[in-house]
Amino acid sequence: MKLAIEQLEQRLFAPFGRVLEPSVEETPEVSETGVFDFFVLFRESANNWQIGYLKQTAGAFSRLECHPNTPEVFAPLKGETVLVLAEASEQPGAMTAFKLDKPVVLSPGVWHGVVSLDGLSEILIAENADVIDEYFELGRSIDTSSFR
Repeated sequence: MKLAIEQLEQRLFAPFGRVLEPSVEETPEVSETGVFDFFVLFRESANNWQIGYLKQTAGAFSRLECHPNTPEVFAPLKGETVLVLAEASEQPGAMTAFKLDKPVVLSPGVWHGVVSLDGLSEILIAENADVIDEYFELGRSIDTSSFR
């Protein structure tokens, strides 16, 4: 099975969550002309959020995971990374691959897997500390040869 790596564009990513960059229609919540614009792109009322640092060395995975109770933020820091996603449901369906070159927030329940294309990817992750992990075994390994 070959998966095309899609570019992170909000119109393609919408079934899975949000690309964390302001759209043309959005206005800053706070702005100082010529100095900064501050946009609020995602808001979640929750206690006990945690920030994690993922060092992804594996170039393959054989299961997807989801978190039915919390959104999850992925912000790429180093390396070339692919995020493989399937829409939220009881079991994952069709998978879509995106090059993770911008921060994103996944909606609760979205199935996901991470692949490092260059041997080491580092990603900042934010999620609720009370995260529930669910897994789905694929029955096969998805590796770098699966992408075109």
